Amino acid sequence: MTRRRTALALVALLAGCTTGQANTTPPISGGGTGPSNPGVLQLAVGTVNFAGAATGLNVLETFRGSNGYSAVPITSATLAGPATLHGVRASKDPGADANGTFPLGSAANAFVIGSAGVTTVLAGADGFGIGPPGCGCPGTNFYPMQPQFADNPSFGSVFPGGAEPFYGGPPAYPPTALAASALSSLVNIPTEWPEGFYLIGFNAVPSGAYTLHVTYSQNGVDATASASASLDAKRVLPFLGAPSLTAHRDGSLSVAMTLPRGVTEAIVNVIDANVPPVPNGTCTTGLGFASLVFKHSGTQRVPADLGNYGAGGAQTFCAGDLLDAQAFGFDYDDAALGPPGNTAQRPVLPVQADVTISYPAIAAIPGKRTVVRRLRWPRFR
Repeated sequence: MTRRRTALALVALLAGCTTGQANTTPPISGGGTGPSNPGVLQLAVGTVNFAGAATGLNVLETFRGSNGYSAVPITSATLAGPATLHGVRASKDPGADANGTFPLGSAANAFVIGSAGVTTVLAGADGFGIGPPGCGCPGTNFYPMQPQFADNPSFGSVFPGGAEPFYGGPPAYPPTALAASALSSLVNIPTEWPEGFYLIGFNAVPSGAYTLHVTYSQNGVDATASASASLDAKRVLPFLGAPSLTAHRDGSLSVAMTLPRGVTEAIVNVIDANVPPVPNGTCTTGLGFASLVFKHSGTQRVPADLGNYGAGGAQTFCAGDLLDAQAFGFDYDDAALGPPGNTAQRPVLPVQADVTISYPAIAAIPGKRTVVRRLRWPRFR
């Protein structure tokens, strides 16, 4: 487990920096807020049903310039709530012993900014959802490891591998592309699409006002922004059952979901633990992360030919690949608030952004394994 987390952390570190506008990394000194392009910070909060194990907090924010993308590439974000909001003691994440006010970010998602390597930013307010810090450099990054306080003992069965990166992939989102790392020419990773939600694994969340405070420096000028929202902690979505998976020999995957009452949309994220394959493997799949969006109960299929990071031309999943799927249910239209379809500077956020999360489900593509990888995503033991 430790080796696998370390390997993923290394990949994330080598990935460099990015912004909420997928496939785009605006420079620090330009493209941000100013008289002609004022940034607009918006916030909604909601409860999170962690598969019945605990109730946490969802932070849904947008911080966009007039072009609809991230207002500034680097910010730091702090969440202030009721004084009775307590951190998770003994957690490795920041704010473990705090009360009321918490820096956002997971210790598993620390990023070094600047050539001197002296400044660390854990997470900031992005164009859609809390995101990693961005910079004027090539390369992209995993979206922040979630949930914050993933080492909360209550989450052992919900996130058995600890914090994970969540981002949208084909077929629900456009194809990704391999991008050069900002820190190493030897590492290329896929670009990604933000899904907006940011989960914090508090043991309990009180009703009341929550405020997101953002600080940043743009064009040499220090600035701040704030946005507030209210939470009714009694509003909790029902338990969401895990997706039912049927893996097919051709490399496709059928996913069946039942949406409980109150859930109007669900995103199912599928991780392939065996991508990318080793060199000279007989299966040259290139899709390691797939997403499906459900508007109602039913069955959808991840096609067999989505390889090459969703652009097609190769098998989606290889024989023997281990697949891990987890569902995130919403009482609002989460997918419609983010890119690529929504670039409004002020998208209409829900009054309360509630989320319910299923246990993970696992399946394997039939057939003899042709590719064996030692690197695994954190969920796998």
